[in-house]
This record gives sequence, C-alpha cells and structure tokens, in this order.
Amino acid sequence: MQFLLFADRAVRSPESAAGFTKRLSHASGRDWLVGDWDDDECVRASNGAFTVVLLGTVGGTASELQAWLDSQGRSPDFTTIYRTIAGAYFTLVTTAAGAVQAFGTLSSFRRLSYSTDPELPVASNSLRLLIGVLRPRLREGLVPLALVAPRAPWPLGDSSYWTDIENVLPTHQLRSDGSGPFRVEQRWSLPHGHVPQSEITPALTAALHDAVEARARNGRSSLSSDLSGGMDSTSLAFFAREHVDDLTTMHLGISVEMNDDAAWADAAALSLQSNHIRVSHEDLPKWFAGWHASEERFAAEPEPSIRTEGMHRAMAERLHDAGSTIHLAGSGGDELFYPDEAVLPGLRREAPSALYGAIRGMATLHRWPMGQTIRAAMNTTDAAKWLVQETAKLGTTEFERPSPAWDVPFSLSPWATDAARSSVQRLVLEHAAGRHLDAAFATDAVAYGMITRNGQIHRALDEQTREVGVRYEAPFLDDAVIDLALQVRLVDRLNTQRFKPGLAAAARGVVPEPFLNRRSKGDYISLIYAAFNERRRDIAAQLDEFHLVKRGLLDTQSLRTYLLSMQPQAQHFFPFEFLLATERWLRSADQTIVMSER
Repeated sequence: MQFLLFADRAVRSPESAAGFTKRLSHASGRDWLVGDWDDDECVRASNGAFTVVLLGTVGGTASELQAWLDSQGRSPDFTTIYRTIAGAYFTLVTTAAGAVQAFGTLSSFRRLSYSTDPELPVASNSLRLLIGVLRPRLREGLVPLALVAPRAPWPLGDSSYWTDIENVLPTHQLRSDGSGPFRVEQRWSLPHGHVPQSEITPALTAALHDAVEARARNGRSSLSSDLSGGMDSTSLAFFAREHVDDLTTMHLGISVEMNDDAAWADAAALSLQSNHIRVSHEDLPKWFAGWHASEERFAAEPEPSIRTEGMHRAMAERLHDAGSTIHLAGSGGDELFYPDEAVLPGLRREAPSALYGAIRGMATLHRWPMGQTIRAAMNTTDAAKWLVQETAKLGTTEFERPSPAWDVPFSLSPWATDAARSSVQRLVLEHAAGRHLDAAFATDAVAYGMITRNGQIHRALDEQTREVGVRYEAPFLDDAVIDLALQVRLVDRLNTQRFKPGLAAAARGVVPEPFLNRRSKGDYISLIYAAFNERRRDIAAQLDEFHLVKRGLLDTQSLRTYLLSMQPQAQHFFPFEFLLATERWLRSADQTIVMSER
C-alpha cells in the first residue's frame, strides 16, 4: 500500500505516480489521493461537506463509517474515530472547500511524511516514494542521530534525514486550508490522570476483540498468529480463535535448555486446535543477513528491523504457503502491560501506600540493590533535567539499573567519534530540550516512546512481508488499545506477584487461566551471539569502506577491536545493531542520490 496525498491546488502529477491504479479526487476534481492499495484497505464515506477515507486495516464497513460521519453533525472530530472503528489505518479527509486533514496511527505503524516546500504540498505514507518525487539531499548534520540507540529523544527520533521533507509525529496531524501549504497540529496527548483497572478492563477486552476482528475481516476468515509461548502472542492467538474459522500459529524454535517457550506454545496450540507450524531458527536466515545491501528500498532511513528482517520474510513465505494473508504479532504487550522502574516515582505520587511493596517486589524480581531501588523511587528529576543529564552521558552503554527515565533511555554508539558525539549532544539540547512528551507520569512517556519504536519496526517488516503476500500486523499497537492501556492507574499496572496484570484482566475468559499464570519468559540472546559470530569478521574486513567512516562518524580501530575480541560485551550488541542499520542506509542513500543526479 502506497499513496501520494495532494492539497487542493493545480500541481503537475509526478512521473512516479503514472503507474498508480487508484485515484480519488477533491470536490474540485483535482487529484487528492493517488496510489496503489487493495480494495479491502479503503473505506470511504461522504456527507457533502466532508469526505473521509480510512486506508489500511479497517474494522468497519462503508455503511458503518457513513453512520459515524452522519452522527457527528457539522464539525466531525475525526481524531476520535478510532474509538468507534478499530484497526490500523490512515484517516484522510477532504472538504467541499478543499481543506485537508490527515494522520496515521499513534504507534507510527501508519506514518505520513510531507513536503515542506509551500509550492508543492504533497504527502505520502512512503518516505521512499516522496524522496523519488522531490529528489532531496541528505541533511548531513542529522546523520549522527542515526547512531543513537534505540532512538533519539522525542521529537528527534522521528526526524526526517532529508531536505524539504518532514515526518508527521504520531501524536500530530497534517492540515491544509484549501490549496496549502501543509501545517502540523497536535491531535492526541498522554493522559494526565489514571483510573482503576476495573473501569478500563471491559473496554480493553472489547478493543482487543475489535482489533483482531478487523484483521479477520480483512484476512477473509483466515489468520495466522505468532505463538512464541509467551503471554502476549498466546493471548492474541486465543482472541483470534474467536473470530476466524481457520487459525494458523507459528512458533520459532530455539535449542536452549532454559527456554521453555516451545512447551507452552505446543500446549496453547493444542488448546486452540490451530494449524501449528514449528520452524527452527537453523532453517531460517540468520540475523543481520542483509546488513551489507545497498538497494533503493533501504535508502529512505535506517530500518530498525535489520536484525530479523530476513528471518521474518522467510517465515512469511511459509505462512503464505499455508494460506495466510494477515499475520498477527504480539509486539507492544511488554510496553503497555509490563512497566519498568519509571513507574516507581509515579507510584509514590499516585498510591504512596503501595510504594514499599512495589520497591521490595521490583528489587527482588530484578535483583536490584534495595538502596538503589529506594533512591529510584524517591527520584524527583523532571523531564528537562533528565534529558540534560542523559545527554551529558552519551557514549555510555552500561546503564545503571534501576534508573527512572522520562523517555526511552538512549545512548550513542560506543564506536562513534568525538565529532559525532558533539553533534548529537548539540542537536538534542537544541531541538529536544523543552519539547519532550507532555506526560504527567514518566512511565507513560517511556511506554509510549517504546510503542512508537515498535511501530517503526513493524512498518518496515510489513513492507517486506507484503512482497510475499502477507501483511504483518500488531493489534496491541492499535490506537484504541494504546489509549486505554495508558489510562490505567499505576498501582494496577504493577503487580510483582502476577505477570502483566492488565493484560491478564482483559484476557480473562478468553485465554485459559494456566496461560495467564505463566511466570517464566523465554530468552533469545543466543541468536544474537550466533549472528554476531558469523558476521563479525566480514564486517571487520570492510570497515575502512564504511560510509560512516568517510563521514568521520565512526572510530574504526575501536570497532575492529570489539569485532575481533574473544569475549564481546553483550551490552554492545544493541548499539551494534543500530550501527549496521545506519551503514546500510547510508550506502543505499548515497547510491540513490548518485543515480538521481545522472
């Protein structure tokens, strides 16, 4: 699915749009939407004053969308449509006067990018497509940000690396009055208060049913689902079982004695009576299989899916052969239902009587020193001060735990040069300070930050698995699910005696109790070691040709030492992954720029 969105003004249609088969017009007759999408991905309604199109995975019919529009009166609030119609879709609106309103999803799984050129107001869900239309240059000053893992702080983590192009933040929307230009406005914010789990559970259960049903509707009564054996994927599989006639489940097997995922997955598959497919990691491409590629498809931005994309594509091929067209993943469950230490200061404010038990429970569960856990709970650092402190520590990869954060904890690659470090520090302090997420509670900001990272990963994986005929979807990343889960009060989210109590409450009655009571969690670190050991000598041999090196951003000697060491530090695997993604992106982007200039 890809499209271009135009403001209501006369512009010459780009050459790249010539092959598109789908066109929708403004009331003026000028092009509004031009692209390619499946018929079941487009739902449309109009009342004369407004025309709204939902594009993507839509859990509603045209008549249901029309009923919603008719109920809204003269000033429809399109930003709340997700409360009525489930799914993961773009909301695209044009009026009789030619005004435009457009936005994606809160997770950034559906994301819009747009031209900042006032003479060419065009937007797209495909950054690669927009680059082909505008032929921009790289914003070299922002390239060092790509070495920040897992992402730069808000809002820098969603920046475009290209001149004349910006990405719409997932909390924002694109608007245009008449002929343009585009402007960006906020459409959603994190909750400033919480309510008991009991008040949210019925709506959350319904939202999960609706999210899965939206995929079943589009999957033609057949779905496939991850079944790792963990609580997230297992819960989704049982929800899916209630909405499809034919359920296929897939388990990625790993030969580690301490990993009991396979036994749990087999038990769940038996209870589900699903068509259960077991694949061994030994029969799939190893992680980082495509790190060395330089292709146009990788030229838009670093793709955080680089670690597992080859494996996921091969699994999608197996699923397609089994008849699946839409596959469900459990991503987002950890972030929404399993809070980290950032919950403790908020708990001190919201439910002080529960704080001691939470401190003792988290310290025991995670083997944290008690004194350090108490200090974390007493932390009063605000978002602005936290950002300054973390920026000063850039380059450190040995994080102290517990250490409450106000955004996704971030660090610069340990192999970045001093010049790269200075550039990132300056960019963060200039562009992120004072613009952090508007959050009353740090734990909400951290959870939401990681949700948007998951959305980026799934956006990349979905683009790749669609090439073999399978959509890659994550119902936990739907707007309604995110919105509800983050409204739950902290004392109900954290239960050191029960795993993910919020999800367990929503899934009770759908998922058999034994699967909600599992206490263990599988570990897949051995796959990273295997992939690292297979690739590291080849990578070391090519370091001098890295485009990062040519830009003065990478210390080859320190990275070569790490790659060839007998005992590589495991905490460096994470930044290593982002370094490879950045290098592949730069190779591809530089090649694309050269080709466009010929």
